This record gives sequence, C-alpha cells and structure tokens, in this order.
Amino acid sequence: MWEGALRQLGILMGCGLAAWGCSSSDGPNCGTSSAPDVLTLSDVQPALGSSVVNSAIVQSFKIVGRHLQLTPSFGLAATHTAGITTPNPVHWTITLAGADTQYTSEPITWATAPGHVELDPPGLLDDTSSGCILALPTPTFSYEVTAP
Repeated sequence: MWEGALRQLGILMGCGLAAWGCSSSDGPNCGTSSAPDVLTLSDVQPALGSSVVNSAIVQSFKIVGRHLQLTPSFGLAATHTAGITTPNPVHWTITLAGADTQYTSEPITWATAPGHVELDPPGLLDDTSSGCILALPTPTFSYEVTAP
C-alpha cells in the first residue's frame, strides 16, 4: 500500500520523528524552523479536554491531506500527571485513508489515575528535499484519566 505513495513522496527526517512523504502542494515556502507548517489533524481520540476511564485507551489521530509515515514518540508536558504508559513504548498502526494518514495506538493504561495526560510532539519534521518544515500540533493529546 505504501509503495505507490512512497514513490511519489520525498523523505523527511526530524528531531525525534522520522517521516516519509509530503503533499503535492509542499514547496520551499511551506514552513521554516522558526515558523513550521503545523499539520492539520482530525479525529483526535481521546478528544482534547475529554475524560476517559484509564483502561485500554486507544489514542488516534488523522493527518489531513498528507501521506506521512512517522514514528510517534510524544513527550510528557509539564502539566502531565498520569505517569507512564503500559505498554512502554507504545506501538502504532498506520493506514492510508484517501489523502489522509490514520495513526492508531495499541490499547494503553496510564500509571496514575486520576491524572492529566498531556503529550507534546518531540520536534520538527524537516523535508530536506523541498525545504519544508512541518510540526504536529502542541499538545497533540490532552485529556483526563479516571480510575477504572
């Protein structure tokens, strides 16, 4: 499935993230290290500001309008109080959905509940072939966990 898409797409390497791909609209003015092009996400789950039971939580998001393969490795924000996940590290599945890329984590549980989850992306994505600098939104995930 990725083979056809990857033939048409450039390779991205970033600080803490590795990604492959760019949309056809990317060009030399699509973001800089001081003003990156923030990727548009949809279907972020758990939803920002939501509250979920701390059991078998599946995190997911869709990158809109781009076929990007990256390795999600989120950092814990200063406001994060839920501890670390089980399992650790978290594994993700990646699927193409039309022009978008869907990311879905394996089911996780946080060490501390109740608690606040706030996860930030670790850095910028740098497409050296086009000069495009991309970033995931900060925070990418922000939700509350309650005791099961």
